[in-house]
Formats: sequence, C-alpha cells, structure tokens
Amino acid sequence: MPRLAVSRRTLRLSVPVMGAAMVGAIAYAPLYCYPLLAPEFERTFGTSREIGQMPWTMFLLVSAIGSPVLGRLYDMIDDRYLLFAGMVFTAIGWALVSVVGDMGLLMLAYGTLLAVGLQLVFIGVTTAVARRYAGAAGLALGISYAGPGLGVAVALPLAAIAIPEFGWRATALGFAGLSLLAMPFVWLMTTGAAVLVPAAAGAAGAPVRAVSGSGLHETSAPGSIGAAQEPVPPGSRSRHENLMRIIRTRRFLILTMGAVGIGCIDEGVFQTMSRHLEGQGIDKGFAASMLALQTCTYVVGQIVGGGLSDRFGRRFIGLVCAAMIAAGTTGIWISNGSLLHLVVIGSAVYGFGIGATIAIRSAAFSDVFGGHNFGAIIGVVSIAYPAGGIIVMNAGGILYDRLGNYWPVYWIAMGATLAWSAALVAAGPRRHGLRNRLRSVRQRMPV
Repeated sequence: MPRLAVSRRTLRLSVPVMGAAMVGAIAYAPLYCYPLLAPEFERTFGTSREIGQMPWTMFLLVSAIGSPVLGRLYDMIDDRYLLFAGMVFTAIGWALVSVVGDMGLLMLAYGTLLAVGLQLVFIGVTTAVARRYAGAAGLALGISYAGPGLGVAVALPLAAIAIPEFGWRATALGFAGLSLLAMPFVWLMTTGAAVLVPAAAGAAGAPVRAVSGSGLHETSAPGSIGAAQEPVPPGSRSRHENLMRIIRTRRFLILTMGAVGIGCIDEGVFQTMSRHLEGQGIDKGFAASMLALQTCTYVVGQIVGGGLSDRFGRRFIGLVCAAMIAAGTTGIWISNGSLLHLVVIGSAVYGFGIGATIAIRSAAFSDVFGGHNFGAIIGVVSIAYPAGGIIVMNAGGILYDRLGNYWPVYWIAMGATLAWSAALVAAGPRRHGLRNRLRSVRQRMPV
C-alpha cells in the first residue's frame, strides 16, 4: 500500500490535516470563550453561578445525546456535506445568541444549533483524520486537534478585549461571521480521492474494502476486528463486525468510562480556573492570560504527545501526561497572589498534559476500534466527554453556591485523572499488538 507510506512521510505538509486544524480552530475558538461570557450572562439576566452554567450544561447534554446519530451519519453520508452543515448550524447559533432576551433562549441556542454544529465538526474531523492516517493517528490527530487549541489561545485575549469594549452581543455576532470563514477549509480537508473503509468481514474473517464518501485515501485501522472477537455477554447474536457487539465489549466500556474522566478534567479546570484564581486574589486579566497560556501548551501537547505516543505507546505516554495533569492542576489550585510563578508553571504543565491526553484518547480508540463502524463508534464515545463535563460543571456550580470556592472541582479532576489512567492501563492499545494487527491485515488486503 504505497499511498499509506507516502501520506505518513508527508504528514506535516498534508493539506487535509492542516484544513482539519483550521476548521477546528474556527469552530472551537468562540465556544470556548464561555468562561468570559458566563459572567456577562449572569449580570445581564440576573442569575446565580449555578444557573449561569446551564447554557453550557445544555450544550454538553445535547452533544452527548446527539453524538451516536451524528457519528453514524459519517458512515453513510459524504463528510464534506456534514462538515458544511456543522459550520452553518454554528453560525446560525451564534446569531441567535446575539439577540436572545432571556436565559431560556440562551440555553436553547447553546443546546441545539451550537451543540449539533460543534459535534458535527468534532466527529467529522476525528473520523476523517483517523481513517486517513490509520495506524499513525496519534501525530495526525494531534496536529488536527492543535487547531482548536490554537484558536482558543488567540480568541481568549481578543474576546477579553472585545466583550467590555463592544458588548457580549456584538461579540457573539462576530463569532457568527467567523464561523462562515471555515467553509474553504472544509473543502480543503475533504479534497482528494474516495475514502476506503473496510466493509463487513468476509466468510474467512478477512476485511473487504468498500468505497464510501470522499476526501480520504487509506483504509481504517483493523482494530475493530480484534475488538469484535472479544468476549461479550452471553446470548449475543451479533456478527463479528456488528456495532452493538463492539460496544458491548469490556474494553470499549472501560475506555469509554476513562473518556468520561477526561471530560471531567478538561471542562472542570478550563471553565473554573480563571474564577478560582480571581477568588485567590489574582487579577482578572492575569487569570485570562493564564487560560491563553494553557491553550498554547495544549497545542504543543497535542502534537508532541500524540507523536510520542505513536513511537513509545499510548499507555506509557498517556500515564506520563496524566501525572502532568495532576501536578499542573495542583500548582494552579494552591497558588495565590504571592505565588504567581505556580500559576504560570501549573498552567503550562497542565495544558501540555491535557492536550496530549486528548490526542492519545482519540488515537487509542482509532487503534482498537477503527473500521467501517468507526464513525458510529466515535459518535457513541462522544457521549463520554460531555457527560464528564456535565458532572463537573453542575457539581462545581452547586457546591460553589454553598461553599464559596472551587476546591470540589479540583478533587473531581484528581479522581477523574486516576480513572483515565486506570482505563488506559486496563484497556488501552498495546504498541506491538497494534503493529502485528496492522501487518497481518495489510498482507491479506488486495493492493
């Protein structure tokens, strides 16, 4: 399969990967300015912090509920059309946010158009890149996911200036216009030959290639074949490549619970860090700049950590990054106005750790479950991240209103870090096992 080798050698210059990074940057940057928008919403509509988190909670809830359906669409419909639809929904959602008159409509905007739009983009980028760079997806996904991190790093300081100067409504309208700028990059990331996705296994268990959609070149990793042969609960009548059989394996359930933990960590720290720092006596502008620093190192972590996991294994690099998350978060939470160096170091270390962890998570699922059902599998897995976010954001808001601090978020993040680490050790891909599976399937596939 010469195309696979060529695509890996030219990975850093790949137009689809760079296009995916830009699409993600434009989609994610406005949405993850929520820590700056939430106080404005609370002041405008006169709500508590618990209620002020509800638009984001609705965003996460609908993202979780809709992910399996949206993921299955990527196994059936041209990814270019779905990605275009995602950016259009996002633009309309921001336009609605700019004119809402109460908290109910704000929750509706976040919980429908913005949620569906972002999930279409996230699932589309993940499945497209993982399928194109099967077996070397850590670095490819890291570069693609670096786009959102870089976009957020740029957007946060700009939003911090624009919101007080022009108001949050005008800023939201600007976000709507920005969303439409992603259209040329959607075309770039889906340009090329038709995607080759393994169809259901043949009589002898060998995968059969089938053409579906457009914009990709290589076949998916064959991990779903091995995962489908794992023991499932008694009485199952599913075929080897059946989606329900795959998601009922213990390995899938363990990794999905670990992904819930990542949602708790990422959403909890990012959404509450600036407010916690303000409560510790740190200037609001400095706290916002630490969010930007965190997203910059997040970008570095996704690229470097994803690439290292291709070379040294998902488990080893994943555990190192989990330790960085724990150390960085601790540094942030124990800092105060006289310990600003801890905030800087903690933000940088945490950002690198969580960025690499997210790249490793997606690469691990690609290694183990890639195949003709991969879009649906990623859709089901995508329930996990927002579920974790819902848990930590609601718990954090409720407990803040009662205790007056965000220390409960810290302890939830520490427990979630342990949960992800345990899941990666118990069910993550083994480096040599992946290589052997890839080698055996390539030998059987027609060129």
